[in-house]
Amino acid sequence: METPEQFLENIQTIIASNKETAKYKKRKELQRIIATVVRVTGFDITQKTNLREVADAIKIYSYMARKFTRNGFKEIGNMVNRNHATILIAKNSYSSLYTTDKEFRSIADECLSKHFTEEGFEQPKVKAIEDINDELLKCDHTKLLRVKNYLKKITTDGNK
Repeated sequence: METPEQFLENIQTIIASNKETAKYKKRKELQRIIATVVRVTGFDITQKTNLREVADAIKIYSYMARKFTRNGFKEIGNMVNRNHATILIAKNSYSSLYTTDKEFRSIADECLSKHFTEEGFEQPKVKAIEDINDELLKCDHTKLLRVKNYLKKITTDGNK
């Protein structure tokens, strides 16, 4: 029979082992995202350079890493030899670049579609959302209020 000290020591060993396994899984998730971005862009995002193509690839990587993993900015940055502030700025600048730069958008969409394909999930249909937004922009104020009230009714009735 185990003594209480041995029991506590065994528990601490199990916890330490699980922490290492979790860290390994997090690193593997980030490495998969890095591999996807590098395959699509053709640039090594771990190199220290200010080339626009590499900077754009880092923006895509930081967005994907934050969206699809539970890693912090520090861990995400460590995988590509950057600090947490660089990753934070890159992630925040992703959305504005995505909406304004068509070339960046096509590369980002390709990275996302490869990631979804490799993970076995279907990518959300961005085109359908854009079509709905275009139709909503054509509506006047009263039609938008009707749509809003209808959606509110559906969501509250669905929650009952």
